[in-house]
Amino acid sequence: MEIIPAIDISGGKCVRLFKGQKGTEKIYYENPLDALAFWLNQGAERLHFVDLDGAWGSDKNKELLEKMVKKAKESNLKVQIGGGIRSYEAAIELIYRGADRIIIGTLAVNNPEIVKKLADEVGSEHIIVALDYKEGKISIHGWTTQTDKNPFMFAKKIAKLGAGYILFSSVEADGAFTGPDVLNIKKLMESVDIPIYAAGGVRDEKDLITLKKIGVYGVIVGKAFYEEKLPFSIIKNTKFK
Repeated sequence: MEIIPAIDISGGKCVRLFKGQKGTEKIYYENPLDALAFWLNQGAERLHFVDLDGAWGSDKNKELLEKMVKKAKESNLKVQIGGGIRSYEAAIELIYRGADRIIIGTLAVNNPEIVKKLADEVGSEHIIVALDYKEGKISIHGWTTQTDKNPFMFAKKIAKLGAGYILFSSVEADGAFTGPDVLNIKKLMESVDIPIYAAGGVRDEKDLITLKKIGVYGVIVGKAFYEEKLPFSIIKNTKFK
């Protein structure tokens, strides 16, 4: 099981949100490049970048994220990046700039066929579809808009269209230290045959052990690292491999 540190960016800074709510940003690094350097020093093999402002409709972090992707590539660090990827062209550009995987949520929900188009162009192994859910329905536009779409039914659809991975995020658990939504994660894993990344709610090592036991492919961890509820060295711990 992969344990991937997250660097979420808002206003040019590395932040975390509480329950995905805009306006709850807590700053952990004034310069996200310092967060990147920190994780490089910790021996991270992959990082998870999220452009929160991008998800909310702004491109103010674009230049910074391009620098981060470039630095990661130069350091042989793989990155997956999402937040505000609203077109086929924008997704392809990130791959060509050096991102290993792109994460699309709103784009895929509004236009599922884009998943097939992207998979045909760059390969399913580079495509993560983010299914952020709240109260049993998919949320889009940086968790600000609730849809009527069932995440489990939609997951089956995008798996058939060629998604390589699904990132399954509980909006209500995000940054709240309530524990992962294990029941729904298991339900999703029973619905599709592609690898699942889980995000939201991780509090401690016990939560990671639980997720490994149920067979999750990977876990995205943000606040639990930045609040030092997990040792940074856990990303290299062989018992999770």
